[in-house]
Amino acid sequence: MHQYLEIGDGILIPMYNLLIGIGAVFGFLYLEKEIKKFKVDFKTDRNIYLSLIVSIGLGFVGAKLFELLYHGYKLSFQTFFTGGITVMGGITVGAISFLIINSILKTNNQLAFNLLIPFVIIIHFFGRIGCFLAGCCYGKPTNSFFGVMYPDNSLPSLHLGCDVHLHPTQFYEALFLLLLFVVVVKVKRFALRTPIYLVGYGFFRFFIEFLRGDDRGQLFTDILTPSQFLSLLFILIGLLIYITTKKTVK
Repeated sequence: MHQYLEIGDGILIPMYNLLIGIGAVFGFLYLEKEIKKFKVDFKTDRNIYLSLIVSIGLGFVGAKLFELLYHGYKLSFQTFFTGGITVMGGITVGAISFLIINSILKTNNQLAFNLLIPFVIIIHFFGRIGCFLAGCCYGKPTNSFFGVMYPDNSLPSLHLGCDVHLHPTQFYEALFLLLLFVVVVKVKRFALRTPIYLVGYGFFRFFIEFLRGDDRGQLFTDILTPSQFLSLLFILIGLLIYITTKKTVK
């Protein structure tokens, strides 16, 4: 795989960071398109962007802290900056931050979240492609047709050995996110975007965890992974929002 992009003079750009950056560009472009489509007023537009920018920063911190918590690492400057990130932790902390900031700014949270869901899916999609190129978030060994063999000195080969075919769980998730994006943007009721995302991704992430081959960490118990606990939380919150939304619409 191609973990880095060399642009000359020994300058290397991590492919994961590059793909996240590309995803952010497309995400912001689509968000702006949606804001114009639904004729969001200037004040709400400004508040959404302000909340989003702050939430991205806090979500990144949350993703780092969750990774340290899952693996039982001590919090320090070294572990914080050299450790990995947990997407589920980042989404959770980012969403809570977005909710709080919008509430302080007295912005319609239902509108804001439903506008933001495609943005989140787009960045997540590109991020999973970046994961595949970087060699992280890999799957368990498999003899199936879909198995992928990583090169020497990649993370999977260092942890599971060379000449081992693994489930490309990053691509599985990327394809699901692409499908989820289509479902979300094509759903007739704009108000149902958030619960569809939460329930849909929650179910997928819960089951894809069984195919993950990297260290999944531990929280409370080793029966379920930390991400599976958060997946169940996503599903529960999504169902509650769906029920509430349906009643409101009626």
